[in-house]
Amino acid sequence: MNTSAEPANNHSPAQSSERKRPSVLLLACVAVASVALLGGSLLWLLRSNGGAPVRSKVRATVTATGTAVPTWVPTEVTPPPNAIFYDTFVNNARGWSLSGSDGYFRILVNNTLILADTNPNTPLIESVPTSVNLDNYVISVDFTINQGDAYDSLGLYLRGDSTLDHDYRIDINGDSTFDVAKEWLDTSKTAQTTLLIPSQHTGYLNPPGQQNTLTVLMIGPTLTVEINGFLVASITDASYPSGQVALFARHGNSPDGIIVSFSRVEIDRVASPFATPTPSPTPTATAGHP
Repeated sequence: MNTSAEPANNHSPAQSSERKRPSVLLLACVAVASVALLGGSLLWLLRSNGGAPVRSKVRATVTATGTAVPTWVPTEVTPPPNAIFYDTFVNNARGWSLSGSDGYFRILVNNTLILADTNPNTPLIESVPTSVNLDNYVISVDFTINQGDAYDSLGLYLRGDSTLDHDYRIDINGDSTFDVAKEWLDTSKTAQTTLLIPSQHTGYLNPPGQQNTLTVLMIGPTLTVEINGFLVASITDASYPSGQVALFARHGNSPDGIIVSFSRVEIDRVASPFATPTPSPTPTATAGHP
């Protein structure tokens, strides 16, 4: 008789082995089914993507979109019917020589061409960008003196050669005076100036900060000057029949220099070679060669 305390075992070894065998088969079947399912899923994904990996498909769906860059088109400015040259400085479609360095500045701001010169006793010159040979014409410019004093000036070079060694020069001075000069080179190539109209006061100029209009008629040997619509001088000189036109601002010796803004430059053909300006009770002068 067995008197040990071990509990009684009611199952034989054969019965235990038969109970364990079905669980192993079940696991094997589950594993095979899982592999088959996973393989089928991968095959379906590869076929739907043309054989490419899933990661590549995600990247392929991201497309870059560009922003169109607008093309700048110059604003068209309609000139008057008889204009040889016309500009109101809406943009630089005319091709002015803009720059800024060493105390000289040529810039376009708010529909104006600004000439600024901070170098004492020097002119800042800006040629009118036209290739037309100018002989008989009427030029009119609107300008405002933004900064300067009695020793500064601005104006026009007319019928000048390529280097402006020979030309007529119209000066509007900061002390409310104007003059007309002729520039030339003597036999030793030294620059000379002859005053065809010496400096004289005019009451037709508006003060600094207000717009003025300078008009000059070049008809044959006759040069006529108008300020704000008033005839102020007329002279006769046959030295220069044609040439270029240029604007200028000249710094005298003021503390801060001169700043001038031009809002219009217009050069018109003369309607008739015998056209003459309407006379008015203003002083005139006549001068010949130097």
